[in-house]
Amino acid sequence: MKLYGTITLLLVVAVLIVAPHVRAQYDVSRLEGGTAQNFVMRNAPTGSELAGPAIETEAWGRTRTVIAFYKVEAKAKDGTPFSQVDGYMFVPKTPDLYQRILINHFEPEGSAPEIRAVFFANADKDPARELVVICSWEQVHYDVHGTLYGTFIFDDVLGPTDQTQLRFLEGTSDKVSGGCDCDYRDGGKGTKKFRTAAQVKAGLRNLGYR
Repeated sequence: MKLYGTITLLLVVAVLIVAPHVRAQYDVSRLEGGTAQNFVMRNAPTGSELAGPAIETEAWGRTRTVIAFYKVEAKAKDGTPFSQVDGYMFVPKTPDLYQRILINHFEPEGSAPEIRAVFFANADKDPARELVVICSWEQVHYDVHGTLYGTFIFDDVLGPTDQTQLRFLEGTSDKVSGGCDCDYRDGGKGTKKFRTAAQVKAGLRNLGYR
């Protein structure tokens, strides 16, 4: 019985040690007085590079929230290498401690993605605005040549507990995605809608979101 009690106690201690570490792996510090750009560079994923300047915002009621996008080299299941862009939101828990939340892995579509616009707009029935990201991919194929555009909208809800990824609003995103601004070998032309922030915002207003 004493042995069982000792083992139980050791297991409890191990959980208490490991659990904070698991939560803390998403927590990163920000140096006092440091710029947003230096902050996101210091906390970049290993082997990555910035895919654009850091964005500091007070959206969603969190002052000094930071958004960053990184170019990352990854591998498919068969080992084929490819480039993607990983987006992160750094949300302050205290003035110098931030929680890193994944926005999305933006994957290749014929080529590596490029972040074209990042902004906030209303895309659901609550008053808070959602995060909107416009991506593009260059298309150079035998049958088509041009630029493919995609819109990705993420919900504003940040729960009271630790969270690892934003919620993607797939249905609404599809309704304001740009399609391909392309020339086709058969003489056809692709759509040119929803390539810019202004066009996507207008499309969301047409859907009834204000």
